[in-house]
Formats: sequence, C-alpha cells, structure tokens
Amino acid sequence: MTRHGGTARLACEARVLVFNAVLVQRVVDEIWNAGKLELADELFAPTYVNHGGLIPDLVQGPEGIKFSVAFYRAAFPGLHVAVDDLAVDKDAVTLCWTAAGQAAADATRGTLIGVTRSLVVDGQIMESWTSWDARLALERLGVVQSDQSAAPG
Repeated sequence: MTRHGGTARLACEARVLVFNAVLVQRVVDEIWNAGKLELADELFAPTYVNHGGLIPDLVQGPEGIKFSVAFYRAAFPGLHVAVDDLAVDKDAVTLCWTAAGQAAADATRGTLIGVTRSLVVDGQIMESWTSWDARLALERLGVVQSDQSAAPG
C-alpha cells in the first residue's frame, strides 16, 4: 500500500469515528434533552435493541426509543442528560452520562449516572447496552421503597 493510500484510509476511519461520536451526542442533545422524538427514525436502525434498562431487550426499534424517552421525560420533569465522557472505538461508542431531574411522584430532585455502549452500523445505532442504577430510578418514581425506608426503625 502506498503512503498516500494509508493516509486516505486513516482519514476515512477518522471521519467514521467522528460521525459515530456526533451520532450519539445527537441522541443525547436532540432526543433526550430536547424531546425531538421523531429523530429516532433517523438515528436508530429499524432492528435496534437496547440490552439494558428496566427490562433488558424491551426497547426495540425507533418506536421503542420514542416511548422510552417520552416515559422518562414525563416521569422526571426537567430531565437533562449530561455527557460526562464519550469514547469511540471503531463502530462502538461508549457514553458515560449523568441524568438529572425531578421525580414526578414526590418532586424530589436527583441524579443518576450510567454508561451506555452503542454499536453503530451504516450510520445508525443498531444495539446498545446500558448499565445504571435502575432500582434508584424506581425508588424515585415511588414504585419501590428504598432500603432505608423499608428498614424497621
């Protein structure tokens, strides 16, 4: 391979890495924070599946994303997701995030931290794996009791 061909290949790979990072950043900024749910059709593959969340593998396709985001935005008014770190390795993007909002159930404010690793194929997110403290979210929604409030006093 010529030196020029290697440089062109690296430039192409760099563009893909930047595209993948921008894609995930758009999901946070435009879908989660701005509520532009219709963008899910563009940014997520029709066969998308999230292997994390409250019920693993439940969120599927762009419609699943729209429902999930609408649910969390309603449950936590003023929800804002901040990108703490974003790393790209070929077709995988790892996003470390902090979500802050007010629980609709009792108006308490709080934060959750998590990590989402997304697989990008042909310019769309195909799969993701999310890990976060789901029990804490359920406590803030009033669905389950916290370990502290459930303990006998």
